[in-house]
Amino acid sequence: MTQTRCQTMNRTKVAVIGCGHLGTIHARLLAAREDVELVAVVDPSAASRDRVAQSHGCRAIGDPYELVGLVAAAIVAAPTGLHAAVSLPLLEAGLDLLIEKPIAASVEDARAIVAMARRHARVVAVGHVERFNPAWQMAVARAGCVVSLESARMAPFSFRSMDVGVVHDLLIHDIDLVLSLNPGRLDRVDAHGLIATGGHEDAVRARLVFSSGLVADLSASRIHPAMERRVTLWSSDAIIAVDFNAKSVEVVAPSDAVRSGRFVAADVPMDQRAGLKEKFFESVLHRQTLAVPEANAIVCEHDDFLSAIRTGRAPTVPASAGAAALEIANRVIDGLVCTRLGAEAGCSTVSIAACGVPGFPYRKTG
Repeated sequence: MTQTRCQTMNRTKVAVIGCGHLGTIHARLLAAREDVELVAVVDPSAASRDRVAQSHGCRAIGDPYELVGLVAAAIVAAPTGLHAAVSLPLLEAGLDLLIEKPIAASVEDARAIVAMARRHARVVAVGHVERFNPAWQMAVARAGCVVSLESARMAPFSFRSMDVGVVHDLLIHDIDLVLSLNPGRLDRVDAHGLIATGGHEDAVRARLVFSSGLVADLSASRIHPAMERRVTLWSSDAIIAVDFNAKSVEVVAPSDAVRSGRFVAADVPMDQRAGLKEKFFESVLHRQTLAVPEANAIVCEHDDFLSAIRTGRAPTVPASAGAAALEIANRVIDGLVCTRLGAEAGCSTVSIAACGVPGFPYRKTG
């Protein structure tokens, strides 16, 4: 099947595989586009696929392979453990794919997807949607060379994504953001976590140290009382605080006196210190809040995926980037020491990689 057979009047024919929470969002946004024809939605549950299909006037299909010959591209929003089984035959058949994060349940599966996409010259994008958040893009453009990053990604328990733990569910977003900064080789991982809702980790704090010198302190929780998403970047150019929920970017940058080394706090005369203290973030360090433009990051992700299909360029988050984020996530899992909430004192600390929990496909393979 050639891609041109599945395009009419410049509208790319697309399907969504998986009619859960994310799949429903993808279908709604794609159905609203003038450059896309949402041909079908796919789900093993007839009730789920019929619900979404009826909302958008498209076909409801039970088997992903029925899409071959019908569409040029598909969004894979199935459970993580099914990503490889769904994606590999479709890539071989000639479809381009946007695969939700994480790209696969194992590194071996991720590498197979990368290899299949290359072998058949297909576009594969991975749904690390925070790359398209305008607040993140503004922060990176302003930061320069980042030497330290701190992130917090917290959410209340939602009963979604229970097939994976918080590392693959939430922390992997910030792992991908760190890797987008090209930090070099990962030299050290220290990670601690909490288990509260079952066999998987529910909260994690991890420190990643890279060969470039960049240190990333990442926190994620899906048992937090309130939603919180923030990142702080330190560089020689600025300190930048990003609040994804508030859609704000605050920049603290050096004045010319600080940049040149002329400002020395101890040399400021005593009678001038009180006044300078009040104006510290005007005269010594310049504090600025940047206006973040309104944007739907998933729509921007769709824009990027469709542009990659039409132009032949690589997507912003290619399969190789998704595989790299998964490898780092698995290294966090391999070194993760967890405390089980409510366990007896002295018996609560366990290595999560050694738990042997059924359906816990985190260990690196190869």
